[in-house]
Amino acid sequence: MNTIDYINLGTGLLLIVVGWLCYRFPNLINPYGNMSPERKALVDIEGLKWSTAIILTVTGGLLLITVLLSYLKIIDEYMSGLLLTVIGLGMIIPLFIAMHRHNGFGRDRSGVLTPEQKKNKYSKLTWLIVGLSMVFVVVILLLASKPTKIVVGEESISISGMYGRDIPVSEIVSVELLEEMPAVAMRTNGSSTGRYNKGHFRLTNGENCMLFTRNKAPYIEIRTTDNLYYINGDTEEETLDIFSKVKESYGQGERQ
Repeated sequence: MNTIDYINLGTGLLLIVVGWLCYRFPNLINPYGNMSPERKALVDIEGLKWSTAIILTVTGGLLLITVLLSYLKIIDEYMSGLLLTVIGLGMIIPLFIAMHRHNGFGRDRSGVLTPEQKKNKYSKLTWLIVGLSMVFVVVILLLASKPTKIVVGEESISISGMYGRDIPVSEIVSVELLEEMPAVAMRTNGSSTGRYNKGHFRLTNGENCMLFTRNKAPYIEIRTTDNLYYINGDTEEETLDIFSKVKESYGQGERQ
């Protein structure tokens, strides 16, 4: 298993443990744990703690199943990343439904907000923002999962899509074909869906770089006067074709 699989494995186990703890110690459930005794009396705590425990346990179990399927090579990295994203987002909705259903937000039994909550005149706006935020995340994930289009011209290498840019051939210092990517320490401003990596990353040697790669060798390393790029295509043949064109354009720039 890779590092991401170990992280997801740990997260799944942690969610299961937290689910059990929330059932045993319901004060761990937020905002219930911070409520006054009067407001706690309005909450169906049995229903709330059962729902919270089940949701967290099921989510943790689904994470463990996804890691297992990935480890057994039943699903690829792309499908694994997509499933993990859906599972993570899917946990939020039932938790909010459970909080409302069991009065977890402290409404009185007539359905009217308590005096303390009446101060918040923008509850509907809050829900709208939450909904729009989830839509935004889904759209970003869909954009991030699209393959990058790379067009090599005589004067520049054009990379389209998220974080896309043009790399002037005149600024290229070196071009190398690699069978293995240098180790990446962290993503600083980019996206990584399990299949595609796009944007700004930092290598373990401390160098900053931009990745427009699919997690499959070979990779093309392009070093310019002020930046470092790693790119490749969806297939080995496409990558080799891009490399050949980049080398040709770079060679022409050198002769000039």
